[in-house]
Amino acid sequence: MRELEVIIRIYRELISKIGNNGIPIELRHRSVVGTVQDDPFDTWIEIEIKKSLPPNFEVFHSGSLTTPDIIIRDKMDGTMVGLEIKKLIQKSNGSDSRGLTIDYNSSLPCGSTMIRVGAETVVIPCFYLFALLDLSSLNIITLILLDGDFINYDFDLHKEAKYSNYTEYNHGPYGEGSIRHRKMYTYPNPLNSKIRDFHMRQIIVAKKPDFEKIKETSHITEQIIRVDKFGNSFFYYLKDETNNAKTSLKTLKTLQGVFDSCKSRIPKVRTSGAISTIPLLPPLNPTNNV
Repeated sequence: MRELEVIIRIYRELISKIGNNGIPIELRHRSVVGTVQDDPFDTWIEIEIKKSLPPNFEVFHSGSLTTPDIIIRDKMDGTMVGLEIKKLIQKSNGSDSRGLTIDYNSSLPCGSTMIRVGAETVVIPCFYLFALLDLSSLNIITLILLDGDFINYDFDLHKEAKYSNYTEYNHGPYGEGSIRHRKMYTYPNPLNSKIRDFHMRQIIVAKKPDFEKIKETSHITEQIIRVDKFGNSFFYYLKDETNNAKTSLKTLKTLQGVFDSCKSRIPKVRTSGAISTIPLLPPLNPTNNV
């Protein structure tokens, strides 16, 4: 089974649960969560993935601060695909809690990633599951399963980011401190409520040739063209099986520039924020000599 077929099965399992308020979820109570990184939502997704796949599939949950969060492997033919999970909670005004960008802690997003199978390092495709939960965290109101290349296709850049973190020891006057050099990457947030073509939908976005290769072109409702800074155009299909309207691949709506707002960001000066500021003392009154 090809990697996109695995993602489509997961997608169908999740949208099969859609109710009046989105996709209902059941999370463990926070009191039984093991660690800060042990997210109950990730665990719930893992359970749903296992339900969606036949017995010949294995599902592995990576350790904390490790990309991808979940690795899926077909024991029969060795097919493997990674799934990174990104979750946000809706604000009281209905928007997402981040806006233009979302954090990718210490690991640049990419459609390919490295894992170890025993002692061997293997490169596997990587998809991203973006979920916007409602204010009560009881339902998924936006679900996007996304080919990681849609955000970044530069695998060399991804590899460089994986090994750019380090810790510096013997710091400070007593040599007892250390500095953790851990980069934080902010890349586009597909859950941004201002992206109307994604917001409040349950969709898959993957490469046009990949959908065509496995003959999965039903319920394709839009095509998206991603143009890189070198002028290359990459075509993606948006699949929405919750939409029963008939569409033709010849007359698809075309989306471009979905993340253009990210390019208009202006660098912020952050040094002043590290220094406390207090009011000036009032001027002293001169003392009259008697």
